[in-house]
Amino acid sequence: MSDNGDKKLTVPKFSTFKPKAPDPVPLAKSSSGEVTHSRKDGAGEVAKEKKSRHESRHRDDHRRHRSDHRSEHRSEHRHRDRKRSRSRSQERSLVVAKRPSVATTLEERAGNGVFVIDTKGDPLIRRYGGNDRGKVPTYRRDGRGKVLGSDGYLIIHRDGPREEFSIRMPGEGSSTLRDRALFQARVHRVKTRRIRPRDESQEEAEEDFVPLSKSSKRRRTEEPESDGDDKPSYRSIEGKAKAHEFSDSDIDFDTDQEGDLNPEADDPLKQRSIHLSRRVKEHPDDIAGWLELIAHQDVLLKAGESLDREVTKGEMHSFAEIKISMYESALAQAKRPEDEERLLLGLMLEGAKVWSSSKLDSRWSDVAKKHEVSFCLWKARIDHKVTDLKTFEYSEIKKLYIERLRAVAKQSSVSASPGPAYSANTDMEASRYEQMIYIFLRVTRFIYDAGYRESAVAAWQALLELNLQRPSTHDALPESEILSSFRDFWEDEAPRLGEHNASGGSHYVLRWILQNSNETTTRWCNPEMSPGRATDDVLEDDPYRVVMYSDIQELLFVIPSTIVSHVWEQLVDGLLIFCCLPPVFCSSPWIQSAENDSFVVGSLRVFEADVLRKPNEPDVMDETKSIPASEQDGLRLAVSSDLLFARRNWFSFLSGWPCTAKSLDGPVDLSWVANCLRQLVISVGLKDLAEYSLAVDVANEPGNVKKRAKALIKKDPSNLALYNAYALAEVGASNLEVGRQVVSSATSLVSPASSAGGLLLFKTWAWMELDEGNKNQAILRLCASVDQSLRNVPGLAAPSPSQLLKARQTLLDDLEHQLSLRQPDEAILSAECLALLVYLTSQEGSEPTSEAQGSISMAMERLWAVSSELCAQGQAKSQAHERLLQAAARLLYHHASRGPFRRAYLRDQLAHCIDLFPRNTIFLTLFAWASTTFGIDDPVRDILRKVTLTDANDCIGSRMFAIRYELLKGNVHSTQAAFERALDTPACRSNPEFWRCYIKFSYARKQFRHKAKEVFFRGLRHCPWSKDLALEAYTTLINVMDEFELRSVFNTMTSKGLRIHVDLEEFVAKHERSKVKRR
Repeated sequence: MSDNGDKKLTVPKFSTFKPKAPDPVPLAKSSSGEVTHSRKDGAGEVAKEKKSRHESRHRDDHRRHRSDHRSEHRSEHRHRDRKRSRSRSQERSLVVAKRPSVATTLEERAGNGVFVIDTKGDPLIRRYGGNDRGKVPTYRRDGRGKVLGSDGYLIIHRDGPREEFSIRMPGEGSSTLRDRALFQARVHRVKTRRIRPRDESQEEAEEDFVPLSKSSKRRRTEEPESDGDDKPSYRSIEGKAKAHEFSDSDIDFDTDQEGDLNPEADDPLKQRSIHLSRRVKEHPDDIAGWLELIAHQDVLLKAGESLDREVTKGEMHSFAEIKISMYESALAQAKRPEDEERLLLGLMLEGAKVWSSSKLDSRWSDVAKKHEVSFCLWKARIDHKVTDLKTFEYSEIKKLYIERLRAVAKQSSVSASPGPAYSANTDMEASRYEQMIYIFLRVTRFIYDAGYRESAVAAWQALLELNLQRPSTHDALPESEILSSFRDFWEDEAPRLGEHNASGGSHYVLRWILQNSNETTTRWCNPEMSPGRATDDVLEDDPYRVVMYSDIQELLFVIPSTIVSHVWEQLVDGLLIFCCLPPVFCSSPWIQSAENDSFVVGSLRVFEADVLRKPNEPDVMDETKSIPASEQDGLRLAVSSDLLFARRNWFSFLSGWPCTAKSLDGPVDLSWVANCLRQLVISVGLKDLAEYSLAVDVANEPGNVKKRAKALIKKDPSNLALYNAYALAEVGASNLEVGRQVVSSATSLVSPASSAGGLLLFKTWAWMELDEGNKNQAILRLCASVDQSLRNVPGLAAPSPSQLLKARQTLLDDLEHQLSLRQPDEAILSAECLALLVYLTSQEGSEPTSEAQGSISMAMERLWAVSSELCAQGQAKSQAHERLLQAAARLLYHHASRGPFRRAYLRDQLAHCIDLFPRNTIFLTLFAWASTTFGIDDPVRDILRKVTLTDANDCIGSRMFAIRYELLKGNVHSTQAAFERALDTPACRSNPEFWRCYIKFSYARKQFRHKAKEVFFRGLRHCPWSKDLALEAYTTLINVMDEFELRSVFNTMTSKGLRIHVDLEEFVAKHERSKVKRR
């Protein structure tokens, strides 16, 4: 456009150009308007602009004449390009010409002044929080948005009146596109195809010269488009068009368009695949890289899921074949035995999804021959054989277990852990016998589930008698002589471990007791729960009721006396897991693996009752009055005294069948378990088991707690933890005054050597007072724990400020000293007392509080500081650390139940605990209690999906919690979906009790009753060894099963070797008679 308004626009004369008559009226007005308001000091700039336009036109003409020798087709193509360019330039020029000038507006309002003072202001600025964007002139950033000193481009995002900026690096698309791409199906995505107008390489080949500088057209093609790279068109019908005044919204729109052209470039999953593929290609011996690449295939498979689409079987089959190929490629590069184990394990698990049964059995046989030592490969093979309904047979599976026991006893090198690990150290005898204990637990649980319960219980009686109550005179004897002597003890039918008047094999050998007694031993549990005696006066004629030594001989093994001291905790924990009780020590990775083994976990009686109960309609308006569901089975906790003897408003470590079924419907008789543990403490001297033994006695016979506690204290009178346990048991039985007297008398026994026990007593005393609302008395007990002068001052209301300061400083010094010496158990106790004292006495804090509450934020800061130190010392996953966080959770719940609190704060604290211990039931339950369901997002489901139920953290206890949550907050359909998701995972798929609960849930709901039979047959296919599961056809499903199906199930049980009591014909006839009576 010219600098004078009276000059007319000229049109360049091209041979292929047909001028179009312009409308001079609006253009002239706009042009003269802009020139009129040009300042005089800008005349030089206008002259320079005219000269620049003339030189640019001259360069364009020269370039055009130089390329006249090209083909007619290319000339026509350029003509079309120029025509489109002219059209776009004309449209932009018209829009810009019609836009009012900002300078004109300013001069009209302020005359000749440079600045404008707005005295009126914008009345809407308070409502919208910013200036009217329509009155703010847009601007064009120089340098295409490039940031000086960086490779990125500046992007401005608008959120209403707010403007924020970010830097986009080359190759990155917009965040909106990237987030949207994460939720699109990768498998069926239609790939966007980029269309180019012509092949630039062909054009370069046709050129008969080498350019010294790139042309503008080639530069536009080769350089990536940027946000501000639109140059003004010089071929406009109006001459040089004004540059388009881009806004930031235009830049964002262009960026989105650029991302749409190549979505894979912005796909993080695709980029991750490329990175991992390049990594294993460049370093083929990087086994960790291979495993990451293989694990990434699961991420890609799940990325194909959406709310309205599930992954198909064909896709799962295809991805399994891809992973098999990757495993085989990685196996060729594996050099270490543990790497080969890990890869072979994954290969066989994926092969089970693709290969035929014959091929899978053949490959397993080859793996077993080549890797005889590997425990994880043996376990995977036995799992496959047990769950194969076609080939399963009870005696064959039992034989495989016995062969493994004999093989491990003779191996020169053993697996160091239940996972893929290998140890060539022949001195690791403890690992050998820990593995044998795990195998013994598996085989006895298998025998129990198949219906031979007396044999399974008798095997545990014999193993514990043989190794924990063996006479010391037998230690130097060969194993064969020890077993021969034990056979005499067993066949003599003397009272055994867990029975009344049992003195153990050592007393039997030394004194030959009970030879003059022919009294019949009283039966101590229900049928099929314990071995009987040949002298028992019973009417039933069952050959399996009496367990002979020959029935269990193949299962027994002798642990050397030098190793017993290292593995006795694993023996006791194995017994407890067999009895469906939580382990007390859990100090071995073998026991930790057994606790998560779906073939071992049993007796979900409380969970079964929960799924049969009608789901509650969530009362969102009354959630603050609810209390957490503390009565659960399958709890995952770290054992502590306040959980072993919990009050009614807190979680109990023995919650489950010991508190509900006991001897009536439990897996074993609880009195037998209590007798076993008590005899191990008193007769064998396992003092660390005393608290757990007392807790089982309290659950079994609450009225005899005083008698049982005195017997244990008499055996170990200096054990202050026993006094503390007895006091807690009395408080749990609502005898608060008795508990106070026990603690008060026990504190007189505290000495410098037993300072840790004394601190435990005072902490318990402080919690007693705090639960009753006596804050000052709780503070006094905490101060007395480190200040002896306060222990013998009756009637003291509260400590002085100096005494408070001294107590806090002493506890802090002790804590720092214990942490420096790496004494986690003592440090946790000091940290609990210090946090409780800070909670009760601190006047600072960021959370709401009342008279009955304290400073929860200051107390949690203390606890998290100790937690950070434990993590720095490598104790992040230790039981001591978990106990510390459980104490923090207890304090959080106490604070929330006594007055005002912020749910968001509780969720934040508990979410951090869940990140560290995803399976802990206390953290999950309190997190659900502190969460509300008012919004669209559910924080409980979210944390379950992202943390707790991931492949690395999944377990039966967490799945039961997820189903309980759906029963409480969801509906029958969401609960059924939770069941299906659980049974689709390895953590629950092979657990008969879980299938039984699902069958009962389906039959109890009218919506799913027609599916109950299908669920039953699915469960029977996955758990063919379970007699209880098979019997569901004759109990829960008896009214929906026809005679043919009942006969088929019976024949299957018989052919597979399960124990059968009643003849089918008799049962069917009895059932028909009962149906006639009901009619």
